[in-house]
Amino acid sequence: MTHPPEDQPDVRAIRYEIDVLAAERVIFFSDAVVAIAITLLALALPVPHGGSNAEILRSMARDANAYLAFLISFVVIGSHWRWHHRVFRYVARLDERIIGLNMIWLLMMVITPFAARLLAGHGGFGVRFGFYAAVQIIAALCFVRMSRLLRQRGLLRMEPPDAHQIDVRLLILAGLFAVSIPIAFITPYAFALWIAGPVLGRAWWLVQNRRWGGGVATMLREHLGGKHVP
Repeated sequence: MTHPPEDQPDVRAIRYEIDVLAAERVIFFSDAVVAIAITLLALALPVPHGGSNAEILRSMARDANAYLAFLISFVVIGSHWRWHHRVFRYVARLDERIIGLNMIWLLMMVITPFAARLLAGHGGFGVRFGFYAAVQIIAALCFVRMSRLLRQRGLLRMEPPDAHQIDVRLLILAGLFAVSIPIAFITPYAFALWIAGPVLGRAWWLVQNRRWGGGVATMLREHLGGKHVP
């Protein structure tokens, strides 16, 4: 049986469609894993108990650390997913290296619910805090590496308009998590860096969008206005 030459247009179109479908399977799988990770966060929440309103409130107060860890982790996982979505929606195909890095990134998402329970524990705050921060550092750096490889290897339909901003924002976030680890061995107020990170990142994002918004809009209009050849 003879096969048509690889350079024929119909063969290229078929291979492109196969690559896109394969990439979509990885993206759907990633979305499902992130959804499960967020669900596990809620399932691990302690249920307050007591025979009166006052007892229930006291029970909730005793588990305040668990509820705080849940809220932080929900925001963290949600942010990781948003960045993943912003970049991977432009993916045309994936190679083995990207798939491997994506699996490591998903591993960090799955570990986060465990890290949240550990963070809500008692004693050894520096170690518990450091473990949680290390998980987020690995996730951020792993994603930045994926994002850059996707662009360098031409695996995207087009380069995300805000790809550089996402990389910088994640590197800043990873840096804040790293700085917070030694601080956690001195004071529990190291949490302040985690709260300041999203606030500063959002402010930087808005400044960049205002500065580059016109160029991004022009690029998108040019892309959507013409035909895109894979």
